[in-house]
Order: sequence, then structure tokens, then C-alpha cells
Amino acid sequence: MSYADTLKRLAADSERQALAVYRLFVEDRLDRDDTINLIATMIARANGRARMLADYAIAVDLMIQLQEVVPVTGVDVPDDTSRLTKAASTVLGTAEASDVSEAIVARLARSEPLEAAAKSYSEAMVRSGRTKGWTRQLSGKACQLCRWWSRDGRIWPAEHPFQHHKGCTCTPKPVVAPNIRETVRTAREKGIR
Repeated sequence: MSYADTLKRLAADSERQALAVYRLFVEDRLDRDDTINLIATMIARANGRARMLADYAIAVDLMIQLQEVVPVTGVDVPDDTSRLTKAASTVLGTAEASDVSEAIVARLARSEPLEAAAKSYSEAMVRSGRTKGWTRQLSGKACQLCRWWSRDGRIWPAEHPFQHHKGCTCTPKPVVAPNIRETVRTAREKGIR
């Protein structure tokens, strides 16, 4: 199973778990505080798994390209439970006042691990020291914005952040070739411009 497929499955599992908790809340089997805490905790765990998955995926991709052993970089797994508790509280309040309450809860639970993986993958590319750049691998259902961001396979410098949006399932693909053109942003950060 590919990194993208595994990541999609992880996001779907996070969504399924959050919806199960939300349904217990709707059925008055869980109180508000327990619902918020459970959703936040489950998403935090999914985010941690997504970060570790991204770290392993970049190492595997680099091993295939370089034909040598590449260790994982050990990306940071911050404790984002406090931030997620606030997000879950906000989402729960919004969901209670909406006709599409489950979709609102699902979006948070699905998009968080996807975003955590995208950030960790970018960090691991830079930390590896082996990646010179990346291209955008479009998901099967890539939106118009993602297709535009791909710029027909443009190679971005490794330090250039991977552009993504909520729910995006596109992934970066590392490039090890030398002499990748800097963007205005990466050149400025390196003091070139």
C-alpha cells in the first residue's frame, strides 16, 4: 500500500472514530466535555501517527531513489491536544447548530492528520539533507487548485513549504537532483535575494 493510500486510510479512520463519539453525544450517552476531550485525544493520536508515517515514507522514498539506507529523521510530534480541544469545542458548537453536523465533525477529524502529515513530510525532507526539492503528486481526485499548484510537475526547492488545503490528499515527492531553482521565498530565506 502506498504512502498516499495509507494516509487516506488513517484520515478515514480518524473521521470514523470522531463520528462514533459524536453520535454517542447526539444520543445523550456522552456529555459535552467528554465528547470534546475524546474527539481531541483521538485526533491528536491520529496526527501523531500521520507525522510518523510521513517520516517513514520520506526515508523509504529516498532509499529507493538513492539506492542506499536512509534513516528516518525523527520529526517532532508536538502535544497539540490543547489546540485540538479548542477546535473540537468550536466544531461541536457549530455542528449543533447545523443541518450537516456530521460533515462538520468529520472534516476536522479527516483534515487534521492530512495536514500533520504534510507538515512533517516537508520537515523531514529538509532535515534529511538529501532532498534537493520536491514535486507535487496529485491525488486521484485533485482539485483545480492542486493541479495549479503542481505547475505541470515543477520541482520546488526542498525548503519551499508544500502547499495544501483542508482535506488535501496530494503528497510531495522528493527529488534528489542538484541545481533546483530557488523560489523568491526560499532565496530570501537563504539570503540570496
